[in-house]
Amino acid sequence: MTLLTLTPIQLTPGGGSPTDLTAALTASPLGSNTGIVFENTGHEIVIVSTNSTGNTTVTSDIGTTVQGQAVPGVSGGTQPASDIRIYAPYPSQYDKQDGTYDVEIDFGTEADIAGVVVIRIPGVI
Repeated sequence: MTLLTLTPIQLTPGGGSPTDLTAALTASPLGSNTGIVFENTGHEIVIVSTNSTGNTTVTSDIGTTVQGQAVPGVSGGTQPASDIRIYAPYPSQYDKQDGTYDVEIDFGTEADIAGVVVIRIPGVI
């Protein structure tokens, strides 16, 4: 499994300049990657867009273990074709246990992902 590392887009507090999600989503092709990884502060949202030819599952991995055992990831269910969905927020239990504060998200059919973007929202969520 190969994951694409995404750097969250930082929104500007107070409105600031608009963020072009169309450009951000189309600029994030997965290629041969089966999912994404990003640094989690608890203020991130992940936006996933599927193409018109198929659907996929989006599974958020949970990094916390229970008595040393891995916890199954949380599936967002089937995301249908031509759909755009938001996944978030991610509490610290989703962070990998290697000290990086990274969150991993896996896609069932990466070829059906039209775009994905991670946005960091300033302030309190």
